[in-house]
Amino acid sequence: MAYKGAYNPDALPAASELGSALVNGDYTSFNRDTVTMMIRMFDRDGNGAVSFDEFVALWRFLAAWRGLFDRFDEDMSGRISFQEFSKALVAFGYKLSHTFVQTLFNTFESKAHRNTASVPGRTDGMSFDLFVQACITLKRMTDVFKRYDDDRDGYITLSFEEFLTGMTA
Repeated sequence: MAYKGAYNPDALPAASELGSALVNGDYTSFNRDTVTMMIRMFDRDGNGAVSFDEFVALWRFLAAWRGLFDRFDEDMSGRISFQEFSKALVAFGYKLSHTFVQTLFNTFESKAHRNTASVPGRTDGMSFDLFVQACITLKRMTDVFKRYDDDRDGYITLSFEEFLTGMTA
């Protein structure tokens, strides 16, 4: 993860500017969905951009995630393989089926192919930004599920509208 260019505190970067500025270890720009997610998480005043203070918080957040990414990138390829992703989810406390983990991995890994199809020497796996996006997405889904799992047995009953409300929260 790197930041291209100097940060101008008077110019609040929106998604396009922030996406161009944040790059993965292979110098590919962050995925647009990841950037949008980051802005939603750190834009405390709701203006659609990040202020200097919001950017500092975002940078610290990404630095912490970078440490996790490096910890699970066992082969130091700069990308997270399926096996590395599976180990990360177990370390985060998830007990998920192989099939679901494969589906989740494939969903985000396919975004990597769209982003970096023309990057020479790119290997398969998830880039840093997509690893963060996958993990945050899973955490959000878990939080929504827990809201409805009153007895914590891993099963819920809810109407379609309750489901939609939870997914848009």
